[in-house]
Amino acid sequence: MGIDKPVVLITGAGGGLGSAIAHLFHEKGYHVVATDYAESALSDYEGEVGFTNIKFDVTSPEDAQQVAEKITERLGRLDVIINNAGIDVFGAITEMPPEKTINGFMINTFAALLTTQACLDLLIESKGVVVNISSESVPIRTPFQFYQASKTALEAISDVMRRELMLHGVHVAIIRPGAIETPLIAGHGNIKNPVENSRYKETFTKFAASVAKATPKNKSKPSDVAELVYHAATDPKRNTMYTINNNVLFKIMGKLPAKTFDILVSKQLNN
Repeated sequence: MGIDKPVVLITGAGGGLGSAIAHLFHEKGYHVVATDYAESALSDYEGEVGFTNIKFDVTSPEDAQQVAEKITERLGRLDVIINNAGIDVFGAITEMPPEKTINGFMINTFAALLTTQACLDLLIESKGVVVNISSESVPIRTPFQFYQASKTALEAISDVMRRELMLHGVHVAIIRPGAIETPLIAGHGNIKNPVENSRYKETFTKFAASVAKATPKNKSKPSDVAELVYHAATDPKRNTMYTINNNVLFKIMGKLPAKTFDILVSKQLNN
């Protein structure tokens, strides 16, 4: 016997945007399954009515299956998945330990697939919605970070998922937010090269300085982005893409020919 209110599963719910999403859905009458890689990250929800806390390593298929089983046993239904978990690690992907980059793709890209696949029967039963959190930076893919590439891959996988799941009445939507007031953006002012004796020592230093200098002044509040996520999850139009606070310059740069963009990057980092 399931509960009589809709259920939302949120990854990366322990802070920042994930916390804002969790609290908004709770206010809107949802039972919130709040998940994060550490139980301590979910302490704000401890003892709160309307929350189920589950420790969840989103890179683990076994963990994903256990989350699905717990939702089935305890709640009996699942209406929405918000794939929000994400990390941003700076460093040259051509010399960082490969497992660091692969782990980043597991969290930012493939976790959305693992979570959705584990919960597929529940989603099909509810004709539910999957919302994947991407990034406005997808079009530019600059050096020294895998983040943009991983979000590009997430959007591609989201398209494939949507075109499969629509055959079962399940919708997949993408959120492409601009800068948000979260620790992820705050960390851009103090980027360090993670590789000792890096071949890119000088250019990485210039890159880090340019990122710190370019930290956006116009940042969305997590609560505003959460409102858009809620809209995407409940929008009867079931649009495929929702955006908020996107940088016009990113859009322009994303339309440049690849060779032109390469030249601009080279000039910036070699001067």
